[in-house]
Amino acid sequence: MDKRSEKSSVSVEMAPMEGITTAVFRRVYTKWFKGIDRMYTPFLVANSTHRFKTREKREIEICSQDLVPQIMTNNAQHFIWAALELQKAGFGEVNLNAGCPSATVTTKKKGAGMLEDIRAFRAFLDEIFLAKESGSFPEISVKTRVGVSSYLEAEDIADLYSRYPFSRVIVHPRIRDDFYKNEPNREAFGIFYDRIPHETLVFNGDLRTPEDVRKIREAFPEISGIMIGRGLLADLFLPERIRRGDDAAGDLSPDGEKEILSGFLEELYDEYERGLSESAAIAKMKDLWNFMAVSFPDNKKQIKAISKSGNVREYKAAVVNCLRTYS
Repeated sequence: MDKRSEKSSVSVEMAPMEGITTAVFRRVYTKWFKGIDRMYTPFLVANSTHRFKTREKREIEICSQDLVPQIMTNNAQHFIWAALELQKAGFGEVNLNAGCPSATVTTKKKGAGMLEDIRAFRAFLDEIFLAKESGSFPEISVKTRVGVSSYLEAEDIADLYSRYPFSRVIVHPRIRDDFYKNEPNREAFGIFYDRIPHETLVFNGDLRTPEDVRKIREAFPEISGIMIGRGLLADLFLPERIRRGDDAAGDLSPDGEKEILSGFLEELYDEYERGLSESAAIAKMKDLWNFMAVSFPDNKKQIKAISKSGNVREYKAAVVNCLRTYS
């Protein structure tokens, strides 16, 4: 992976996105594109079985310094088990998911649902950090929302995190009830900026262009990093554009970008098809194109052809037609 450039002194981090930023995606993406410093796995569920599922094991088969496994649980002992297992596998940091807004998660008081009961959440954090202090243990980071149903909750949540030596506090400044609607609330992020050590603080949410990143860095100049998810999937060159601080991807011409994009999409499909059926591999690619479509506003007919493709021949022909006008 590329080191930080002079123009982008913050860490550029790939958000975990369930079903999208899998091990296959991450491996192929970092072969073709530049600019990412750190990546996070989609969440691994820690529960009473003390066993990861087969698909979760695939996410952590390859340990690298720039990969952080994310853990989903509201049970401190289950978290401690998972963290120690991941440490055995070579990982030096684990990430707690306290931000997922999905109802299937939050109704179980997990993800952003952990923020509903600050007292219970404090007891959870006390227990896992006590384990960290008691012996060999990986660093702990957290990815969080700023509240559940009100932005008035942000102060208590920021105060809570400030009590613990997190290696990273990744803040998505929306409340759980926003899901992905409304604008990220900079005032709420500012509350965290005032309370959390800046060298650990990361901004996440609706960063889609270098200009978006520039505005955040002007408002919060001492943050450690920025995390991009949907913006990266919409524009796969975004990390490199962020590093340069403009809309160009290095010295690439539109034809150069198209060549890279075409090669990436072809290899990603081939890698999916190695482990999946043809129809499942196409479905995975369509999931990605659902995000990428915004970068092709004049290609609605071609995007529709991709979404309707029923076999690999139709899918690849539709992709070629779509990329033909890439600029």
